[in-house]
Amino acid sequence: MSGLNVWKQLVCTREWAFKGIFAVIDQALFSGSNFIVNILLARWLPPEEYGAFAVALSVFYLLAGFHTAVLTEPMMVFGAGKYREQFRKYFGIVLWGHWGISALISLGLSIVAWVFSQIGSPTMADALFGLAVVSPFLLLIWLARRACYAQLHPAWAVVGGGFNLLIILAGLFLIWRTGVVSSFNGFLLLGAAGGLASLLILKRLKPQVVGYVGNPTPFVVLADHWEYGRWNILGFLLYWASGQILMLLIPIFLGLAASAAVAATWTLYRPISQFTQALSSLVLPFFSRIASEPEGQKHLRRKVIWVGMMFAIFAASYALIVSIIAKPILHFLYVGKYDEHWGLVALFGLAFVFSTITGVFTSALKAIGQVKESTKVWFVSIFVTVGLSIPFIKIWDIEGAVIVFTISYLCAAFLAIYRWFCYVE
Repeated sequence: MSGLNVWKQLVCTREWAFKGIFAVIDQALFSGSNFIVNILLARWLPPEEYGAFAVALSVFYLLAGFHTAVLTEPMMVFGAGKYREQFRKYFGIVLWGHWGISALISLGLSIVAWVFSQIGSPTMADALFGLAVVSPFLLLIWLARRACYAQLHPAWAVVGGGFNLLIILAGLFLIWRTGVVSSFNGFLLLGAAGGLASLLILKRLKPQVVGYVGNPTPFVVLADHWEYGRWNILGFLLYWASGQILMLLIPIFLGLAASAAVAATWTLYRPISQFTQALSSLVLPFFSRIASEPEGQKHLRRKVIWVGMMFAIFAASYALIVSIIAKPILHFLYVGKYDEHWGLVALFGLAFVFSTITGVFTSALKAIGQVKESTKVWFVSIFVTVGLSIPFIKIWDIEGAVIVFTISYLCAAFLAIYRWFCYVE
């Protein structure tokens, strides 16, 4: 009997290994496309215009955090658990919620873009107008890919990620050859690729978008998502503010060129950041399933420690390598535009390690229903950011901003680990 159990464990391990490989491939394709877009726009655009593109992306991440908090992340939990057997119907209801929220987001972005155009900032206005047009499709590709993970079919997301990358490569060549490179067209390209790739993924998922009879009803799904998301919304807003708020403060105090320098150096971590997010997309439903089993929290404690250690070692190794070769990489990628900012790469490396650890332990807290506790983690982080950002920027300029970024994630990691062990002991 023990031999049979060992065999079952090996089969289970093999299945999860394959799922993890597909998740890595998917994220490599998706993050690779975003990485290429950021690198080439940083090379082709003046620093001020690329800075506007980077600031607009920060605004998008705030709005995407709200979308994730009320739709995507609850779907990862409920789609892998409560509504596993009715997923097509459940996902169809979630899609209606996506289009409703996306319409509000596009309207808000359009208003902000109009304000910038009226106050004499056409560079920011163009970037925000482009984002307003494409944000529903950017959010849709995020949602569709995560739906694949909720069903534990990351291979479906790989197909969409490959298609997304091909469209982006073709589009970049087209706008370069025709000489129409701009932040506005950069966003249009991302949106077009995301929308077409989403259609390919949705064809595999086959969501039921009409004819809702019996459970789950839209009202039941709405209640579940609100119960889960009401604290999660605040948590994601605080998570965004703990890092992205600096991208809004930097242009105010140091100008859009400084924002471009920060974005250009952080771009070196975009591929690995997206990679760890892909694994985290498997981690949350994985933790949720373990927590729902008999004596689940006892087994979950051991799994969380192991996953946290693996993520931390991987993140630290990447950060060390990139920091050592930062100078030649920046010179090669940006043809000398941002060479003097090589020191930011090491600071971002520390922040990346701490944020990776935080992500694992906040996922564990959410898996046992402690969404409120994960929100407290980011509240402490934003408290540190708000308290230190302005004086650090005034004293140490760009380096001061990134130091605050690193300190805030250090505090978040410490609190997440502490709160997790409080609940599992």
